[in-house]
Amino acid sequence: MGEDHITPEQRYGGLDRATHGVYHNPDRHLVSPQRDDSSSTDSGEGRFHHLSTKLKQVKRKTNLIFHPNNKATDEHTVTAPLLAPPPVVQDQDYRLFHDAPEQKGPDFKEFLKQPISTVQSALHGASGAKFAETMDNQVIAHGAEVRLARAYDELKDAVSDEQKVKAADNLEDLKKARQDSFVRWTLDRHVLTVRKIPPRTVPWPQTHDFETKAENGKTHTQWADYGHHLLRYYIERYGDRYIDANPNLPTPSEEALNTTVERLMMTSTPYQMLLMNIRHIYRWDDPRKTATYLAAYTLIWAFNYISGAAILAFIWLVIKRRLYPPTIEDIRDEIKRSEDVDMTALNITQLIEQHGSHGWTDALRQDLGPWLLLQLEDLVNILEIWRNFFEWREPRRTTITLILLSVLWLAITIVPLHLLIKISQFNLGVIFFGLFPIATRYPQYRLLASPMKWLFWRVPTDSEWAIARLQVEAKHRKRAMRQADLGQVKDDQEEDSVINLGKYHCTSGSHHGDLHVNSDSVKYISAVRKNVLWELRFEDVVLLQKVGAGDGLRFVDTKDAEFRVAGMRSRNEVFTQIIGYSGKRWQMHEVKGSTATKLFAGNRSEIVIQSARTKASRISSGNEYRSDYRLGSTK
Repeated sequence: MGEDHITPEQRYGGLDRATHGVYHNPDRHLVSPQRDDSSSTDSGEGRFHHLSTKLKQVKRKTNLIFHPNNKATDEHTVTAPLLAPPPVVQDQDYRLFHDAPEQKGPDFKEFLKQPISTVQSALHGASGAKFAETMDNQVIAHGAEVRLARAYDELKDAVSDEQKVKAADNLEDLKKARQDSFVRWTLDRHVLTVRKIPPRTVPWPQTHDFETKAENGKTHTQWADYGHHLLRYYIERYGDRYIDANPNLPTPSEEALNTTVERLMMTSTPYQMLLMNIRHIYRWDDPRKTATYLAAYTLIWAFNYISGAAILAFIWLVIKRRLYPPTIEDIRDEIKRSEDVDMTALNITQLIEQHGSHGWTDALRQDLGPWLLLQLEDLVNILEIWRNFFEWREPRRTTITLILLSVLWLAITIVPLHLLIKISQFNLGVIFFGLFPIATRYPQYRLLASPMKWLFWRVPTDSEWAIARLQVEAKHRKRAMRQADLGQVKDDQEEDSVINLGKYHCTSGSHHGDLHVNSDSVKYISAVRKNVLWELRFEDVVLLQKVGAGDGLRFVDTKDAEFRVAGMRSRNEVFTQIIGYSGKRWQMHEVKGSTATKLFAGNRSEIVIQSARTKASRISSGNEYRSDYRLGSTK
């Protein structure tokens, strides 16, 4: 390859953060002289640094005057080059494509409307800013990436040999400074205690040291002791750094917890990007790319080479990182994504750069909150289903599931192992390329695309079982009440009977009055003129929702008309009575859409009961549950 075709990445050891090529010239880095702060006093930056140094000296002397007992000062004398020096904070622009987001404080008008939410948001922003500042100054080093890109441009645009040498040296210094910041952050934040690796004390075992003489004069070798000593020798020789000197559990503290969380957030950054890329694949965001992966998976599956291909892919990814390290274009793309709020952040560091140190927590809550809440709801539902399956809450469904499990056990026992593996790999492909896209793109159908839901089909959750339990009890209560009034009651008479459930004092809008509840309808009568302000039959109700601070109800009919009552002390009892005595099929779901963000922010959950007769076009993307379960005997 000609000298003119060598890129700066190849010439200067690549732009990877982990490269050791930054030390290929030890004369410049390892034995560099001490920086003289007074050498740059003629420039504007030098004057600024000189003024900052003077202010620090004044502050230090003031602390010594007012706090004479505090002996801890920053007075020190350095006689050797400082290893991994902290980065010098420079007053310059660290954005390459877009300006930094404006950090706004709490809005006064918003504070007057929602004081509690505004204060909570401000506290979240402050804690997020502290966390972001720690990572941004020490690890994210977005400014270091920007300066590296600009240095590359200077090297590329250099004309004379002197300019090229100067730009190349600047590029090399920036690469070392980027590594220095990572080393400094690791040692300052995470390495709190070190121990010297103890010297090796176990010698190589000699067989004559384990020989014993019997009474008859024969010599016997204690091979068990010899093997134990040999094992100790190899463990100490090759695994001494992996032997914990203190077998006790670590002492929990806030500092240790913060350190572990920081390490987890930063170490998981590559995995966050990997998961985001995998998500783009199974969502079919790029149909051609996903189709290519699907064709490759099908071909490899047909030749029974899924496991081998996975290992080869992992090996190739590691080798590819070595052969093709990140280029300046990769760094530019990462900088652009980190600064553009319209692009999807692939990891937490890019999210911080996009929205700033105070706004990234709100952005994370808005973007990830609804999805995370949905996953938590589904997880809780699955755990409730497993428990109710085990407790035989619905005996018929538990029996059907046990039959399916028995058939599955029989198939695993009879079918050859290689065929089972092939079937399992085929099912993984169907789930990844078929079911995952349905569950993510159409969340209202995610339960229909869940293999776990197929296996425990119609096994109730706690809410489903509770609704069905209420209606069974209400059915027997209605029969008993009719029998007490009319004697023997037939089933058709029981269905047609209307029971008065009571009246409850409350308000509706600006009117005071009573809510009259029957088993088939509800109506509101004013207290002054005894006028019926509105009346609803449960046949026409599609949504029944608890609202307010524990004393309100909201009804929505088939025409999207809304009726509200408030100030009802027995709100929960009325809610339960309507579900049980109405005899309609109800299904529980959480309020979705804009409410999901409020739920994630910590506001109280609003429970909604939706009529099962709602048309498909009105079904929300939340959990819809039907209460037409046949209850078995309960103890």
